[in-house]
Amino acid sequence: MASFKVFVAEQSYPDYEEEMRIVEANGGALYFAHCESERDIVEQCAGANAVLLRQTPMGEHAFRSLPGLMAVCRYGAGCDNVDISQATKYGVVVTSVPDYCTGEVADHAIALLLSLIRRVPLRDRLVRRGEWDLGPRYPVFRTAGKTFGLVGYGRTAREVRKRLSGFGFHFFACDPYVKKQVFDADGTTPLDFKKLAIVCDYLSIHVPLSERTHHLFNLSTFRMMKKDAILVNTSRGAVIDQRALYTALKEELIGGAALDVYESEPFDTKSPLCGLDNVVLSDHAAWYSEESRRELQRRTAQEAVHILKGGVVEHAVNPEVLSQKIVELKQREQSQKPTELLYGLRG
Repeated sequence: MASFKVFVAEQSYPDYEEEMRIVEANGGALYFAHCESERDIVEQCAGANAVLLRQTPMGEHAFRSLPGLMAVCRYGAGCDNVDISQATKYGVVVTSVPDYCTGEVADHAIALLLSLIRRVPLRDRLVRRGEWDLGPRYPVFRTAGKTFGLVGYGRTAREVRKRLSGFGFHFFACDPYVKKQVFDADGTTPLDFKKLAIVCDYLSIHVPLSERTHHLFNLSTFRMMKKDAILVNTSRGAVIDQRALYTALKEELIGGAALDVYESEPFDTKSPLCGLDNVVLSDHAAWYSEESRRELQRRTAQEAVHILKGGVVEHAVNPEVLSQKIVELKQREQSQKPTELLYGLRG
């Protein structure tokens, strides 16, 4: 008999062999659900000790209704769809994998930027329609000497900076949580957000979504930016006010935008952004490579097992709950059977 139950909330990857191997090798059982809502989580994941989650929302109702739940391990870098305060209240450890796709996101941000600078998607469409434009109709400008701004200067932004080091850009960044010596070591000039928006030809966004960053890029921001500025977003969609972005692009307040993430996903193909030539769109794919997918699945499953068996957890979003779990495990492991331990932690 399995000592714990792990549920995959949504089946969105080609296979789950890694999860199966990891869970079963540690004495657990893996189950599969087809969840699209919090109600589905409650109904389909009954008896779960851990839930491996991608996009389905989880809030107070789910945590209250699943008394044996000890862990929610998210397939991804952020936890926007999980109510962390409610998870903490009900003693559930939440994890993410913040660094599994750093290189992929950096590559994708650069690919979006260069494709827009060189107007590659537009020219592809022209050639397919039998049109041949040698340049003046859709002007392109050289990159040498341009200013490149990074909104947020964490690991992914630094990878972008490193990859673009040969382009001859002048690099600037805004991140109040990064020490000056980090900027100095990279040859990047720190600026506050307003100055960054004003001076940069190209801007790439690398911040989490929070109250401070929600609609950070709005109509007021776009009015501050250069008329030919290009904005790239591979972080979170709601950092940009999409309606304001359309206005800015339509009225030529800025030069262009390249987006991989959106305020609402999947992206609505009826959006007026689809009618603009100075926009490049991709389908929240910056994270993806076959290697990053496999790493994400492996590490997410490992986190669940580590929580359930008292191992070392790599990245707990609410570590205060994890600390309490470790204390409880140590107190009870000598007196209870594994199944009793798992189902009894929250009383």
